[in-house]
This record gives sequence, C-alpha cells and structure tokens, in this order.
Amino acid sequence: MPSADVVVIGAGLAGLTAAIAAAESGAHVVVLAKGHAATHWGPGGIDVAGIPAASTPRDGIRLLAGQPGHPYGFLGDDVAAALDWLRPHLADGGVDYVGDLDTPLQAVPTSIGGTRRAAILPAGQAAALSPWSPGERLVVCGIAGFKDFWPEAIAASLSRERIWQGGSRPASVTPISVALPGLAARHNLNALEIARRFDDPAWRATAIAALARALAAVPGSGGRVALPAVLGIRDHAAVLAAVQEHLPAAPFEMPLVPPSVPGMRLYAALRAALIRAGGRVQIGEMIERVERDGRRVTAVTAAAAARMYTVRTGALVLATGGIAGGGLVAERDGRLMEVVLGLPVEAPPVNEWLALDAFDPAGHPLEKAGIRTDTELRPVGADGVPVFDNVRVAGSLLAGQRYIGERCGDGVALSSGRRAARSLTAVPAGHAAKPGSKRP
Repeated sequence: MPSADVVVIGAGLAGLTAAIAAAESGAHVVVLAKGHAATHWGPGGIDVAGIPAASTPRDGIRLLAGQPGHPYGFLGDDVAAALDWLRPHLADGGVDYVGDLDTPLQAVPTSIGGTRRAAILPAGQAAALSPWSPGERLVVCGIAGFKDFWPEAIAASLSRERIWQGGSRPASVTPISVALPGLAARHNLNALEIARRFDDPAWRATAIAALARALAAVPGSGGRVALPAVLGIRDHAAVLAAVQEHLPAAPFEMPLVPPSVPGMRLYAALRAALIRAGGRVQIGEMIERVERDGRRVTAVTAAAAARMYTVRTGALVLATGGIAGGGLVAERDGRLMEVVLGLPVEAPPVNEWLALDAFDPAGHPLEKAGIRTDTELRPVGADGVPVFDNVRVAGSLLAGQRYIGERCGDGVALSSGRRAARSLTAVPAGHAAKPGSKRP
C-alpha cells in the first residue's frame, strides 16, 4: 500500500499551497482531487480583502479580522508572509504578480462591462490597476468570430460613469474587432484554442502585427487596450512581452467566462512548484472512504479508474471547498454535511439560510457556513475540542467568511494552507505519524 506523510484533498489554491509548503519541509505529499477547483473559474488575481470599506487589502484584512468568527481573526497576520512566500513559486512558473497588501484597491474593468475592486493581479492584467489620467483613452479590442468577448457591449457599459464606483475612469472607451490569422473559418472558437495559438511564435507574430495595425487606425494615441485573456498558456510571459513591445497602447487582459485562462496559468504554476518540491497531484480521484484510528486519520481511499487506490497517511489536509466547491452539501432534512469526514458544520438553521432580499448587500447567512477550527486549523466540535489530531482544514471550507462577497477567499486560502502545512510538519515524530519520511 502506498504511503504519504501528508495527503491533501483538494487541488485549489488552499490545497496546493498546503501541499507545496509541506513538501518543502521534506514531507512526502500526495494531492487527491475529484477535479479542478476555483483556479479554473476565477479571474487569476489574488483577492485578499476587497470589501467596499477598505482602501487597501491590508485595511480590508484588519476590518474583516474584527468580525466575530472570521478566519482572519487568527489568520490575518499570516497573509503577508504567505503572499511573499508564494510569489517566487509563481514567478518560477512563468506567472508574475503585481501589487501587494498596501496597493490601493482599484476598480478594474471586466469583460461583462462592469468593474471589480482589485489590488494584486497577474502581470498580464496589471496595467488596469493604475488610476486613469485625464484624457486617457481605453480601446476594447475583440477578436473577430470570438463570441465570449463582445467589445461593443463592453465599451458601451464602461462608458457609463457609475460603473467606475466613483473612482477615476477613461475619458473615452472605443470598441474594435480584429481578424486574426486562420480563425475566420473556425466555429465555436474558444479562449483556450486562441491562447494555444499565441504560444506558437510564428502565429503570434502575425497576430500581434494585425492587432498593432488595427490599434494604429483608431483616432488618438497612447492610452490602454483591453484584450480578452488569451495571451498564451505555456508561453504567456513571452506573449505578454511581445504584445507590450509592439502594440501602440498599454495592453491588459480581461478574464473571461470559465474555463479561465489566467486561472489555468495559476494552477499550472502551483502544480509545477509542488512537483519541484517532490509532491504529486492526482486529479479525477473521488474519495470513497477515510480510515481512522481514534482521533487520527490513517488512510484515504479514492476511486481510480477501475480500481480503488488507498494511501496510508500520517496527516490529512482538507481543502475541498465550501458550499460552492462541494465540500459541504445539504441533506433533505436541512442539515449541512461535510462530505469527507462528516465533520461538525457550523451553520444557521435551515429557515435562516437565506435573506429575504436576494441581493442583500450583507449577503446570506448560509454563506458563512463551514468548519470551525482552533488556531492550528484542527476541526473542533461545539465544545471547542479538536475532533481529529492529525487533520487540518484550509480554504473556503473554514466557517465565518463570505469568501466571494468579501473577496477574501484567496487570502484565506494562502494563509490557512501554509499554516496547516507548517502546523503538521512542525509536530515531532511519533505525533504526526509520517510513515514515508526520513525527517525527525
């Protein structure tokens, strides 16, 4: 039977962060996941705390930490160190990030013609972070035949002052559409196909030349150009550098509907970092059962193709996501269930799950449902006593956060994933039960 020092269930930002940190400590780590997580759905930035009352992510962390029961109450001080630790790993994977906890939260335009507050973005989106200068123009540049990005509709919406949340905005927004080589005859053209074409240096050069000619024909000069987020996957850094060099306006990508190309780049960089550290990722593994000995998990069994695959383990990190991620499910009787270990779930009564107003700015009470833990991220019962000694919970499964509405999900994922790994790998031998490790 194969063995691991740490098994991580979940391959999102929290799970992969925990796995990388544990593997760097010398632990033998295996990540099991039924599928790709929020990285493939999100815009690729790192949302730490984007609440309206905050001026910077650091300010947002402080405000959220003051809310009773919020994970930042004990994790808030870990976010800066986790972000500093993560950046070199992502850069090694070809994905650089711009911004930090003290960068002002800026309204950045989106591909549905709205704006969202952000401060830490991949380099391909970072040109959207700077405040708009008086008279500065924005060109929204689409690709002919690509139906997931409509420049006319985006530009029309971004021309409205209220979209910019009271902040600076471009003086003008102009839509254009450019025919790129070999795409005219394509049906059901998608972002992934275009991104892969940009990875080809020869096609890339021709496409960028077509973009440059079209932009040069737009009245005015300078400014910025918004492009769909398709500027390569494997060779994104080279594509971005070429676009920045040859286009007559500062380019930035607008994330699109899933699957998210920037999110796929983020996942690839995280996965590469884990592999470099000696860990392993297995996607498509449905967890069938977990074996335990008292307050300790001893093995995890997953369905692998036509057979069952069991890994004996000394510790477990649970990063399966909250309600949106499938880590919590509702039963017919109104109970919320944690799907892997049956952990106690903190949640309001079923008749209080939803607010009367579907668009209540305060959100719905159900959003804060999750697993309550101690400061070492061990799951606890109603009495506050840990129910497992070698299990840690990380990410959006943690109770007390509105990870989407508060835009804190990535910060919680990073800080909890890293703390979970450090907590497990710091435990002396004989307590962490690391069957495959040579470390003391």
